[in-house]
Amino acid sequence: MQSQESFPVNGVDFLQEDFINELAALSGLQEQGLIALQQGARQIRESELLARFAWHAHWRMNLAAPEDGFFPSFLPESGMAIPGGNRYLFTLATLAPLPRLKKYYSVRGIPRQVLCETLHDLQVWTETGFQKTGQWVCLNNNWLHNHMIPNLFALGRLEFQFGQWHSPIHVYKKRQGNSLCFVPGGNEALSADGFRLGNPGEQSAFMSVFHEENGQVTGNPANIAGTLERETVCLDLQDWELYLNPGEPVLHLHIPAGAPLRKEDCQASLQRAWTFFPKYFPEFKYKAICCTSWLFDPTLSRYLPESNIAAFQSLFHLFPVPAASGWQTMQRVFGDPDIEISKAPQKTTLQKIVKEHLMQGRFWHSGGAFLLPGEQLG
Repeated sequence: MQSQESFPVNGVDFLQEDFINELAALSGLQEQGLIALQQGARQIRESELLARFAWHAHWRMNLAAPEDGFFPSFLPESGMAIPGGNRYLFTLATLAPLPRLKKYYSVRGIPRQVLCETLHDLQVWTETGFQKTGQWVCLNNNWLHNHMIPNLFALGRLEFQFGQWHSPIHVYKKRQGNSLCFVPGGNEALSADGFRLGNPGEQSAFMSVFHEENGQVTGNPANIAGTLERETVCLDLQDWELYLNPGEPVLHLHIPAGAPLRKEDCQASLQRAWTFFPKYFPEFKYKAICCTSWLFDPTLSRYLPESNIAAFQSLFHLFPVPAASGWQTMQRVFGDPDIEISKAPQKTTLQKIVKEHLMQGRFWHSGGAFLLPGEQLG
C-alpha cells in the first residue's frame, strides 16, 4: 500500500500527547473531551494496525496527490464499522495537518486569535457528540476538514467559507446604488405564501414567470420578507444589471451552534469579514456573502418578532430557495428531522411554535440570505 511507504516508524506525530494538548489549547477543547481524545490516541498508538490505518487515513486526506488516491472525504459513512471501535481515529487523522495549518496562518499573517476561533468547532462538535451519544467524541470530522485545508475561517460568532455562486435565482442590482432584486426562473410551482415548494403534500398556488426581451426582465420578485410576490415586476436593463453569474466567487456564511445568536455579535462578525478578507486574501474578489439556513425562514420572524432570530434576519436580504423544506428546522429544533410531530417535545417556545405551525397543516422552509461586500443592514 503506497501510504505505508511513508509511515513514520518512530511514531505518528498526530497521535502524541503533545500534539493533542496543543490542539486542545488552540480549540478550547474542554477537559472531558481532551481526556477522551488522549485515551483514543493511546489506544491507536498501542496498536500497530490502528496506527498504520490512522496514517493511511491522514495520507489519503492530506498528503496524497490526485493520481495517488487523494480523497478529501476519507471518512466513514453512517453505519460503517469503525476501525478497532476507536471513534477518535478519524478525528485525529483529519486534524493531523495542524503544523501545516499554523504555518499557513503565519505566512499569511493571520492572527492566532482567528486560528483559535476557527478550531473551536472541535469543541462545539465534541459537545454535540456528548449530547447525542453520551461520549466525548467529535461527530463531524468532514466539517473540520474545511478548517484544515483551509477554506473556512471563524470571525467571532459567524464563519465564512470561500465558495462560488450556484443558487438558481437571478440577482439584479441597480446600476446606481445598491438596490437588489431577486427573481427566480419561470414555471416554478409556488405556494400561496410565496415559497418555492419543497415539502411533501405542499400545494401549488401559482407558477412563477420569467422572461427577458426588449431590454427588460419580467418575473416574480422576492419581497422584503423573503417570499415571492404573485405580481410580477418589470426591470429595465438600462437601470438594472445581472449581478452574479454561476461560478463567480462568493463567501458562504455558516452559523455554528454553541452560543446565543445575538444581533450585535453577528454584526461584529460581518464587520470583521469586510476587513479580514481584503487584507489577508486580496486575490479573492468575492461579490457577496450568502447563506442558506432554516434560520432564514421569514415565518419565524412573524411568530417571534422580538427574537434573536428576527434580529439576525434583519441583517440580510432574504430570498426563497428552491426545494425549500422543513427538514433542517425539524433537525435543529427537535434533534430529529423524522420525528413524529405529535410526539415532538414542547420544552421551549420555539419547539411549541414549530409544532403548532405543523399541526395546523402548514410548512416550514429553509431560506436564503445575501449581502453585498461592505453592506450593512438592520
